[in-house]
Amino acid sequence: MTTYLVIKSDVSFVDKTEFDNWYENEHLSEALNSFKAISAKRGWIKNSNFHLAIYEFENTKKAEEALKSKKIFLLINKFDDRWDKKVKRNRELIDINQKL
Repeated sequence: MTTYLVIKSDVSFVDKTEFDNWYENEHLSEALNSFKAISAKRGWIKNSNFHLAIYEFENTKKAEEALKSKKIFLLINKFDDRWDKKVKRNRELIDINQKL
C-alpha cells in the first residue's frame, strides 16, 4: 500500500514568508525529483510555525530507499546551509493500510 514521508519543520527562528517562498519555488520540486516520489504536497499547521511536506511513495521499500539515498543527504545539507541550521525537522513514514 501507499507510504507517505511526512517532514515537519519548525520555522520559529527564521522568516516564515521567506521559508514559504523558498519551499514553494525551489525545495518541494527538488525533493520530489530527488526522492522519485509519486507526488508531493505541503502546507502549514494552522496558527503555528510548523510546516509540513508530504511525499507519496508506492510502498515502504521505495520510501525507505529515498531516506537512505545519497540525494537526501545532499538535500539535508543544502537545507541546513540555507537556513543556518535554525529549522529543526523530523521525518516520519506513514503506511496507509486502509482507504475508503
